[in-house]
Amino acid sequence: MPSRTARRHANRDAAASARGGSDQTGSQAQTRRRTLVPAVKKPFRWGVVTTSALVALLLVGIVSYAATHQGSGVVTALTKADRSVPGVHITKIAQRQHVTTAVTYNQSPPVGGPHNGVPQTCQVYNQPIANEHAVHSMEHGAVWITYRPGMEPAQIRTLEQLAQGNPYRLLSPYPGLTAPISLQAWGRQIFVPTATDQRIEQFLNAYTAGPQAPEPGSPCQGSTATGAVNAGR
Repeated sequence: MPSRTARRHANRDAAASARGGSDQTGSQAQTRRRTLVPAVKKPFRWGVVTTSALVALLLVGIVSYAATHQGSGVVTALTKADRSVPGVHITKIAQRQHVTTAVTYNQSPPVGGPHNGVPQTCQVYNQPIANEHAVHSMEHGAVWITYRPGMEPAQIRTLEQLAQGNPYRLLSPYPGLTAPISLQAWGRQIFVPTATDQRIEQFLNAYTAGPQAPEPGSPCQGSTATGAVNAGR
């Protein structure tokens, strides 16, 4: 029969063995549980993809619209000036080289084209001046006011008041003018019946040293000669 001491050791060994087995079993169970837990899948971010796609489509639409409507929504200074003068005639001028001979222009009075190398000084004239010099002045931003010879003195005085003292306006009679009065700027022209027509002031405000000039800011000083309209001096 085992002694009391032996039994005590046996019981202790058995308890230790039981604890070890239990710990091992628990550890194995935990390992199995960790292994069996499936990985959590993150949901696909459909919202981000949808938003990005919409932004991309919007940008494509903006670029396409800009490409097909280029300039349609942009109001330039020249466009604004043209819109401010009802009935203004607009002519595209292809050439503006200097010449030393008379020029045959498509408009009468002319609104641009080849011209003499010396501009006409901007002032009031009571005799006709050469087209070629006046066109050079318009290239610099001048407005050329012309009237039919024989116009009533009161009408002429009104026009003189509009031109005097302005370095970018000149006034002269023009033989053969089809209307009582016409105003010319580079590529722009209007005909009016009287000196009090409101379009005169609108034209002057829009184009005196205006955005239509190919050489804005250049002085309108040079020739003060008068004579035949197509003298070409």
